[in-house]
Amino acid sequence: MKTFVIILGLFLTNISFASTIIVDQYGNGQFKSIQPAIDAASSNDTVKVWPGQYFEQVTLNKNITLMGSGYENTTITGGFNPTITVSSGRLQWFTISSTVGVGINMSAGVVKNCVVNACATNGIVITSGTSSSILNCIIVNNGTYGVSTNSSTTVSVTNCISISNGNYGFCAYGSGSILNLSYSDGSTYYTTGSKGCINVDPSFTSITDFHISESSPCWDKGNPTITDPDGSNSDMGYFGGTDCPIYPTVFEILITPNGGTVNLTAKGRANY
Repeated sequence: MKTFVIILGLFLTNISFASTIIVDQYGNGQFKSIQPAIDAASSNDTVKVWPGQYFEQVTLNKNITLMGSGYENTTITGGFNPTITVSSGRLQWFTISSTVGVGINMSAGVVKNCVVNACATNGIVITSGTSSSILNCIIVNNGTYGVSTNSSTTVSVTNCISISNGNYGFCAYGSGSILNLSYSDGSTYYTTGSKGCINVDPSFTSITDFHISESSPCWDKGNPTITDPDGSNSDMGYFGGTDCPIYPTVFEILITPNGGTVNLTAKGRANY
């Protein structure tokens, strides 16, 4: 028994638990800005950024999730080139912009369910590495390319919409540059693969509201192996995929007679 207790004690000392770190520029979290929160985070932690415009340059270089509160609510922007550098971890649920250059520079990691909008040059650039993934993003109104790769880089792009940029929506240039594109909307240049791809107007609700309706050519046209939270085939763009930020979806309804009336109780969930 004594030996068991000693072994158990040693085992427990090696257990680590993921934490959620809150960033709120108004002072209601552990940090008021994003980069110090990333610096303080440990592997597998989540840095949750509450609504606001954050004027700072950010480096995501850890195996953590950097999570906004929705593109409508949480923006990282400023006179930076790039605004965000991603070499590890996951970035989701933000609007990213740059007034002077590139929005996101990647060498590894995952960017998903983000809007990269109105950058002075490229929206997203992959400058090195072979393990970058971009999923269910909207890259729009950027000065040059939407998503581009440099030489000797590889990126997987799935379920994205990249339109109304100064040049091609998706572009691979340079020797050894590979942009594996599938189930996405936008013009292409030297990309690898085109399964499920289109180049049409996605019919956004407005120039600032990136919802799509059932009449959109991007509705239910994402990768068929990926589902939206309601179980339907994934949409292209921000409001598609397993992590799409949606309005509450009702998954249980309880109807109870109450004399001459009926009580209806519904349960729902949303990702935000």
